[in-house]
Amino acid sequence: GKTSLAHQFLEGTFVECYEPTVESTYNKMVVVGKDEFQLQLVDTAGQDEYTILPHSFVIGIHGYVLVYSVTSLRSFQVVKTLHNKLYESRGKTRMPVVLVGNKADLSLQSREVRTDEGKRLAESWGAIFLESSAKETQVTQGIFTKIIEEIDRLDNSYGRPTSCGIM
Repeated sequence: GKTSLAHQFLEGTFVECYEPTVESTYNKMVVVGKDEFQLQLVDTAGQDEYTILPHSFVIGIHGYVLVYSVTSLRSFQVVKTLHNKLYESRGKTRMPVVLVGNKADLSLQSREVRTDEGKRLAESWGAIFLESSAKETQVTQGIFTKIIEEIDRLDNSYGRPTSCGIM
C-alpha cells in the first residue's frame, strides 16, 4: 500500500505488482500555494510492532505519513505502535502526521477498520486523517500536500528555505 501510494504520487500511475520494499528514497519538487518544496520521500519496509526503529526514522525527518490498510485490522494496530515508537524516539515533541487509511476503494465487506476508528485515532494524536486509494491520483496528491501543510503549521516555516523530509 505505501509503495503504491508513493508510485502514484511520484509517477501518476498505479502499480499493481512490485517487489517488497526494503527502503527507497525519492525526491520531487512540490508546489503548495505559491511555495515550492523539495520533498524527500522515504518509503520504508512494512513494519511490525516488534521492530526497533533506526535513527534514520527520526533524524532529519520533518513529517510522517502513516499508512494502514482499511482491510487489515493488524496493519491498523501496527500503525498505532509505530506512532508510539516515533513519538517516544522524538522525545515527545510535536510531530506532523497524516494518518492514511488506504484501500478505501475496496468493498465494504472486505473492510476491517471503519472510517470513524481512523478519525478517532488521528484526533487522539492531533493528526490529519484521510482515507485513500492508491488508484486515485488526486487523493494521493492531497496526502502529500496535507503533510507539507501540517509540517508548516507545526514548524511555522513558510517563507524559509523549503526542503522537507517525509517518511
